[in-house]
Amino acid sequence: MVVTGAAVMMMMGMSVNAIAGMGRGGMGGGGMWGINSSNLTDAQISQLESEQKAFMESTQGLRQQLKGKNSSLRFEQSKKAPDTAKIASLQNDVTALRSEFDQKRQAHLSAMKQIDPNFAAGRGRGAGMGMGMGRGYCMSN
Repeated sequence: MVVTGAAVMMMMGMSVNAIAGMGRGGMGGGGMWGINSSNLTDAQISQLESEQKAFMESTQGLRQQLKGKNSSLRFEQSKKAPDTAKIASLQNDVTALRSEFDQKRQAHLSAMKQIDPNFAAGRGRGAGMGMGMGRGYCMSN
C-alpha cells in the first residue's frame, strides 16, 4: 500500500510539471494538453487558457485537501504501529476527494472539447490532463 501511495504521489508530481507548461509557450505546435495551437485561433487559445485557469482556481482547495489527506495517509502507514482504523478513514477521505476531483476534471475536459473539438485527439488514454497510467490528479498549488 505504501508503494502504491508513493507511485500515486510520483504521478501527481509529474502532473504538476505538465500543467506548469500549459501557457502559450507550452501549447505551441502540439505541445501540452493535446492542444495544437497552430490549428486554433487566438480567441480559442485564449478561451482554453481561461478555462484552464478557472479549473485550476476552482479545484485549488480540493487539490490541497487531497494532498494533505494523502500525506496524512502515508504518514500513518509509515508508523511502526499504524492505526488501521485511522488508515481506513483517511483512505475513505482520499477516495471521496479523488471522486469529487474526477467529476470536476471530466467537466473541465468537456469544456475544453467544446472550445476545441480536437482537444487531446490522438494522444491515447489519459491525454490532455497529464494522466499517466490512466489516472491523473492535477495537484499543483
